[in-house]
Amino acid sequence: MDIIKESMSLPVDNFLGMLIYAVIFMLVAGLVFSLALKFIPNRFPYAVKSLIVFIAIIISLIVWWQMIVEPGLNL
Repeated sequence: MDIIKESMSLPVDNFLGMLIYAVIFMLVAGLVFSLALKFIPNRFPYAVKSLIVFIAIIISLIVWWQMIVEPGLNL
């Protein structure tokens, strides 16, 4: 357990930390996309549905940038 805590302290520093953060990110992004797609009513036009999914993608990319990339740039 100490190895996992140590590797997640700086995720860009080693492969195990990157792998753990990538798995967490994929799970969260999958959850956000599935919730966004599940609760979009069918009566909305296709463009509105696409916009909602696009917003979910942008939010997940911002979270990815904040969690993984930005700490690596500040080394």
